[in-house]
Amino acid sequence: MASTIELPKLATSRRDDPRVVEEAATEDYSLHVVPRSWRMQRGKLTLAWYGVMTAFFYPYLAAFIALAYGTVNALIGIGLSIVAYTAINAVILRAASRSGLTVALFSRSMFGNVGAAVATAIFAATAIYYVVFEGSVVAVAAQTYIGGPIKLWYAIVVFATVPLVWKGVRALLDRVNGALLPFYVVALVAVVVWALASEGYHGFLPEARAAPGTTLPWLQAFTAYMGVWVLMLFTMDFARLAKPEDEGYHRKVTFGWAFYALTFGFNGLLGILLVSTFGITFEQLAGQESALPVRIVQLTGLLGFLLIVITQMRINTVNLYLASTNLQSFAARVLRLSLPRTFWVLGGCAIAYALMLTNVFSYVVDALAYQGIAIVAWVGVALAHVWYLARSRRALDAVEFRPGRVPAFNPGGISAWVLATAVGLVLKLTDSAGSQFWEAWGLPLTFAIALGSYTAFATFARSGWLAMQRPFDPVEEVDDPWEERIACHACERSYLAREIDRDPAAGHAAICAACASTDLAFERAARGEARTAVA
Repeated sequence: MASTIELPKLATSRRDDPRVVEEAATEDYSLHVVPRSWRMQRGKLTLAWYGVMTAFFYPYLAAFIALAYGTVNALIGIGLSIVAYTAINAVILRAASRSGLTVALFSRSMFGNVGAAVATAIFAATAIYYVVFEGSVVAVAAQTYIGGPIKLWYAIVVFATVPLVWKGVRALLDRVNGALLPFYVVALVAVVVWALASEGYHGFLPEARAAPGTTLPWLQAFTAYMGVWVLMLFTMDFARLAKPEDEGYHRKVTFGWAFYALTFGFNGLLGILLVSTFGITFEQLAGQESALPVRIVQLTGLLGFLLIVITQMRINTVNLYLASTNLQSFAARVLRLSLPRTFWVLGGCAIAYALMLTNVFSYVVDALAYQGIAIVAWVGVALAHVWYLARSRRALDAVEFRPGRVPAFNPGGISAWVLATAVGLVLKLTDSAGSQFWEAWGLPLTFAIALGSYTAFATFARSGWLAMQRPFDPVEEVDDPWEERIACHACERSYLAREIDRDPAAGHAAICAACASTDLAFERAARGEARTAVA
């Protein structure tokens, strides 16, 4: 009988383990719950996150859409995107800051232990693809200004990012992006003034050139911005470092309307203005994000080159950081490799450089389009999941994610995600040339199916979908699981009780979430214990 088992005493404390704190300087609790003591001051988190804002992708995307559908329709799409991103990320911010979980860990509660690994792999691949895109912009700009072989510049640009993300968000990224921000602002203003003085003001881009006859150009402009909903996942991995009491500030400034007004609105207007000023055509811009940076460097020389280096290095710190955390999580769960995040920083760089050498940017564009379907479906499921947790009165700071207490698959989450993704893929693959149905309705329908189907499945949810019924939960043995630390028998380090489990394969000694993820014996024993408890 379970009640006759004598459990080993938990080694508890209310102080952070010094070894864990030292490790967190580079790891950022990427495989663990982020304790309240490691949360960032709101201004520092804002500076770290605002590195995302300076990507040349955003001026490029706005200009591309304006050339395709007209400036007015592009601005309508941008306005709607600011509203949508702000509303969705308010929910994601709340879930992340209260749970302290990464996308990988939070996905376990939606999809189960195995299903979450797929989400992690997609997120890691997407972040690496963005490293490739943004890194290529700097490399092309460097070759334009300095000369030399492009493959050498690829290597320099990619691996120069390593020291900037070596110590993670809390220890370094806020300083790097904060220090570069004034240079970015001054250089950007100077480049715009220089371009207008040299080329003259030609107004904004005219009405649609590339997609005549479209019936819903404003919707197609909005849907184009849905293609980068990976920013919702980016938000969760950063917002887990936010203090819950700062939620109101972050909802408006860091992850809310202020950020997206600058990222989409301000950057979009600049992109449209500069493309019009330089007379860049739709054909020149299509599939070539570097077209605008090259013209800037050709006109302004060193000033433009420095602007591009500053902007792209800022965004690539974020891209590479998130690639490394998700590669680490995927390897821990699927390959059962317990390697530090810093190893995966180098691994992510190596993968990105290999992709650059194959010159497969057209393939990367297609890959991002297909991955975007799965990511939009993930967002739909995530919103429905948070709503379900609220309806069933399950606290976000107590959502189950521990490897030995979540099932391999959550039927509701997996079914909704697969269904929505499959429908999105079918719509894209079967859309006839020139119909423009996919461009207008594909991603909105994918999102609606994910949100609606999970909501429907959740009405029939059983308790076993979210968590396995197992005895001997350390969370119930302490006064406050968010303050008590418990020593793990495997790594001998102390982590929050919130993530600690008991290991049936080791006499029910305490084990942390990271060690549990890579321990096959623990997983088998935990699932066996769950089957016994149900029987």
